[in-house]
Amino acid sequence: MRIRSKPARIAELKRWLTKYRNVTWREFVKETGGTQNQFYHLREDLGITKKNMVLSEAMKNSHLRRKAENAVEAKQKDNEEYLAGKTKVEAPKQQLLIEGTTPDFIWYEMDLMQRKLGDISLRLNHVMKVAQARDNDQKKMMRDLISENTNLRVESNSLRQQVAELTEMINGAPV
Repeated sequence: MRIRSKPARIAELKRWLTKYRNVTWREFVKETGGTQNQFYHLREDLGITKKNMVLSEAMKNSHLRRKAENAVEAKQKDNEEYLAGKTKVEAPKQQLLIEGTTPDFIWYEMDLMQRKLGDISLRLNHVMKVAQARDNDQKKMMRDLISENTNLRVESNSLRQQVAELTEMINGAPV
């Protein structure tokens, strides 16, 4: 199971590496508790190399010169073979640039999506609680109205009966 470092931890490791540029990966692991993999990835992100720049330039120039010589020789060989009828000329293939994703990018995007989903979940819970509270309020109000209506009917029936009795008393008894 791989454990991803948090952005704050990665920033801390980067600060440490920029401060101590010439440490070995073993020293990095011992001092910071990071991993060898983190050491090399962070150094690459920061552009820190241990190469001797003078030697690198010389090696780079030598490599480019050899590459150019090999390309010229290969072209001459291809031309000779084509003129001799041994090969057919093919159109150069298109080069595709394929960019990969790093684990940090995937972790960062997944973390953002998880946070957004958490926010949406909280908002949905809030709306649900508000809707339930309003529904409970409406049900209570309906119960209160039904109870009041029942009480008013009983009172109304009682008052009707009293009016009827009073009417009988007034109409039926001599004044």
